[in-house]
Amino acid sequence: MLTREELLRMREMTFDEINPEEIPDIKDLDIDVKKSKQEKIREVLESGRNPYFIRSGDIIVKIGFASTNRTIEEALESLISAK
Repeated sequence: MLTREELLRMREMTFDEINPEEIPDIKDLDIDVKKSKQEKIREVLESGRNPYFIRSGDIIVKIGFASTNRTIEEALESLISAK
């Protein structure tokens, strides 16, 4: 299980500091949508992988999390309407 210190270090990592070989491809992730949010979080913490980076083919994406009830769809809609 990842410690709080490990998670904080992982959150601050840059693209230059990560090993692309260690970042899982999104197509290989198996997420059980029937599990609770807490169970899904526990699985990620127990996996030991960096939850702030994901890969899609050759593209690596850094993910940020916010304490909000706003969905990604709502965030994208407001971003598009702002342009």
